Amino acid sequence: MPAFIYLLHAPVKIAVGTSLAAFIGQAVVSAGFKLHQGVVDLIAAIALGVGTALGAQVGARLVPKVPGWLIKALFGALFTVVSVKFLLKGIHVLLAS
Repeated sequence: MPAFIYLLHAPVKIAVGTSLAAFIGQAVVSAGFKLHQGVVDLIAAIALGVGTALGAQVGARLVPKVPGWLIKALFGALFTVVSVKFLLKGIHVLLAS
């Protein structure tokens, strides 16, 4: 999504929708592999799928009402938190070695 926004100068709402659409194919292929491997908890997978479908409906209704700058700020904050978490985990692994 950041590439759509910063490199291709796409509007934030288009970038969000496009990136979410791209995840569908990846999720289907990954789910197929994991089901074949027998490592899927079907109850958890169904619950996650239902929650995702409901969340997608809520998100689709909210995106037109939320300003683009706020969506950009929220995704930026999320990416920052995740990045810092991974950096701290990496530093911990390096120090433990």
